Amino acid sequence: MIKKTLISVVGPTAIGKTKLAIALAQHFKTDIISADSRQFYKEMRIGTAVPTDEELQSAKHHFIQHKSIQESYSVGDFEKEALLLLRTLFQKTNVVVLVGGSGLYVDAVTTGLDYFPKINPEIRLRLNAELQEHGLIRLQEQLKTLDASYYEQVDLENPHRLIRALEVCIGSGKPYSSFIRKVKPKRPFDICSVGITADREIIYDRINRRVDLMLAGGLLEETKSLYHHKELNALQTVGYKEMFKHFDGAWELDFALSEVKKNTRRFAKRQLTWFKKNENTLWVDFETKAAEVIDKVEKHIHSMHTTPIICVMGVSGCGKSTIGKRLAKEFDIPFFDGDDYHSEANVKKMAAGIPLNDQDRKAWLERLNALLVAHKNKGLIIACSALKKRYREILSQKITNQLEFVYLEGTFEEISERLQQRKDHFMPAGLLQSQFDTLEAPTKAITISILKTPLEITSKIVALYKTKKP
Repeated sequence: MIKKTLISVVGPTAIGKTKLAIALAQHFKTDIISADSRQFYKEMRIGTAVPTDEELQSAKHHFIQHKSIQESYSVGDFEKEALLLLRTLFQKTNVVVLVGGSGLYVDAVTTGLDYFPKINPEIRLRLNAELQEHGLIRLQEQLKTLDASYYEQVDLENPHRLIRALEVCIGSGKPYSSFIRKVKPKRPFDICSVGITADREIIYDRINRRVDLMLAGGLLEETKSLYHHKELNALQTVGYKEMFKHFDGAWELDFALSEVKKNTRRFAKRQLTWFKKNENTLWVDFETKAAEVIDKVEKHIHSMHTTPIICVMGVSGCGKSTIGKRLAKEFDIPFFDGDDYHSEANVKKMAAGIPLNDQDRKAWLERLNALLVAHKNKGLIIACSALKKRYREILSQKITNQLEFVYLEGTFEEISERLQQRKDHFMPAGLLQSQFDTLEAPTKAITISILKTPLEITSKIVALYKTKKP
């Protein structure tokens, strides 16, 4: 069965995401799901840079101008509808394209949302009243007091985000950040994230020119037509808030436009910060030809669907079996503990504190190599010390290009302390020292410190494994 893949095109505003998404959709003969929360609303066409009619006709788009600003539409609503649509689309195609600069909405589809308790709607009404009377600063100060952690992450210029966090803090009596899950549910499809970037000066210049084009295209008229709805949540966004200040008589038009450009540049900076958190994203320069990006994406998808053959290595006590089992669960493939394949003579030697020599290990390593070769098409995670380069060469026979080594790195003191905490360990200090004396640390491996938590180690290995694949 061919694995389904969602290609997620991300990046700062005005960088060319729509153009690339269309090229990808045409190549894979598939649809595009928009994750730009500002483009959902049919009344907001110019100020949100909705794709042109020609672009919309070039590939089938979903979630473009399908709602009215009068309708309530949350990121949770979008998550549910997008996943239902994906289920339908994946019945007829193996690839779908997701595109958008709204990080929260992209994450809603790719990794899932956090779920929060029901909150009394009167709290939101009160917070909205505070916003109108005292402005954003009052809300910002409240959030800093109630949830300093989320205060450091949230877009402080977005009143909708501030009010949402505050209503949860006030209504639940707990910080908003306490409801954010550290481990997200797995989606029934793979994610190939493609990020478009450029030098900051280029991004800022493209933003400035886009705002000028918006003005020429009717931004003034569009925002004027929406002025009497300016209190709606959908309109609390860059490009509209500033123009409403102009219609209020507070700002001259030139100043309002300069504020639109400035705030859009700030927004682009936050977008990049958000998307850079995903270590699996394949980043490309904005001038990279579409054909070249498509080639990279196809290779990336192929590597994602290549079954892993991984040897988790290191000295005794580094956590090979623990991490190996977690990786096997993550990749949904079998796990084998190399120690289970030692001969009885080897086990007796180790129990007596006698180091194994190369001859002792040779037959053991050859058995493990046979196991790896037998699983090369099914996938396998194996835990094996593999201390010397020669040992790793034996393990790699016939699967050199497929076998990936993961080296769990720790000092003698760190490992000794770990072993002392294990009630069932039989590793004398002298035998552990002999392993460190024998160790030839690999130069071509995913290397990670044992000082991190098992969850952090596993997540890092998965991310590095995927990015190392061609």
